[in-house]
Amino acid sequence: MCKAKSVFTQQIFRSIAACISCFLMGAPVLASDWPNQPVRLISPFPAGGTADILSRSLGQELSEQWKQTIVVENKVGAGGAVAASQVARARPDGYTMLMVSGSMLTVNPNLYKDLPYRVGDFKNVSIVSIGPFVVATNKKVPANNLAELLSYIGQNKSAVNFGSSGVGSQTHMASEMLMHVTGSKMTHIPYSGETLALTDLIAGQIQVVTGNLAALMPFIKSGDVKAIAVTSSERSSALADVPTVKEQINKEFDAQGWFGVVVPKGTPDDIVQKMEQGIATAMVSERMKKKFQDLGLTAAEQGQEYMTQKITNELASWKTIIAEQKINPK
Repeated sequence: MCKAKSVFTQQIFRSIAACISCFLMGAPVLASDWPNQPVRLISPFPAGGTADILSRSLGQELSEQWKQTIVVENKVGAGGAVAASQVARARPDGYTMLMVSGSMLTVNPNLYKDLPYRVGDFKNVSIVSIGPFVVATNKKVPANNLAELLSYIGQNKSAVNFGSSGVGSQTHMASEMLMHVTGSKMTHIPYSGETLALTDLIAGQIQVVTGNLAALMPFIKSGDVKAIAVTSSERSSALADVPTVKEQINKEFDAQGWFGVVVPKGTPDDIVQKMEQGIATAMVSERMKKKFQDLGLTAAEQGQEYMTQKITNELASWKTIIAEQKINPK
C-alpha cells in the first residue's frame, strides 16, 4: 500500500514539474534579460556576397554591444526563400534574426504564387544599408560606356547573357529595370548566389552583370571586369569616375539595393526596439563607417517605420515592372 502511494506521489510531482517547465518555456522573454544566450543572424545568400559581408560586420558590432555571441549562419537557396521560411517558423524569442535583401520582401511576393513565407510572417527591425548597383561587363566585351554596351546588345540580340543571384533577386531586377527603360533585351542566366555569377562573368561565360557595388569592387579594381555605369541617380564616391545610367541615357533612373534585418512575427516589441537601437548604434561606429565606405555602401540608420513604408512602396512599383517585363519565374 505504501509503495503504491509512493509511486502515485512521484507521478504527481513529475506532473507538477512538467507543468512548471512548460510554463517557463512559454513565459515571455524580457528585454532586460535579453540576450542571455547566443543570437543567430541568418544570411540567405552564400559566403562572400554582400549579405554575408554585412551580416558578419554587423554581427561583430552587435556582439560587442550586447556582450553576447552573434552566430552568422548561411542558409542558401531559392532566392532567399529557404532562409526566410526557416526564420518565419522560428521561435519568436529574439534569438533568431534574418538579414533580408529588399527583393525578398518586395519582388518575390509579386513573382511567386507558392512562396513559402509571407511579408506578414516577420517584424521589421531596420534597414542596414542602401547602395547602388554597377552595370559591369566581362573585360573582353567591346564596350566602355553604356551607349556602346547597348549597341553591342542590339547587334547580338538575345545572345548577350546577363547573370544574377537568382530569379527575382535585386541584381536580376536591376537588369530588368535597365532593359525596361532602354528597350534592350538580354538573356537572363540565374545563379544561386552573386559570387557564382561574378565568377562566370570574369570567365566570360556571361557578358553582363548588374551587381552590388560591394561585391564587384575588388574585381573592378583588379581589372577583371569593366564598370560601365552606376545605377543610383547620383555618382558613387567609391566609383567617382563611373557615370550613372541616368547621365548616359538622359532619363530618370535610380535603382538601389538594400538590406535589412527582420525577426519572426510575435517577437516582443521591447526586444525589437532594443535590436533597432543596437543596429542604429552600430551604423555610426567608426569601424562600420570605414567598412561601408570601402564597400561603396551607405549605412542606413532608418528603423522599423521607414523600413515598413519602403516595403509597401516597392511592392507596388515592382509589381508594375514584373507585369510589363513579363517576368516568369520558371
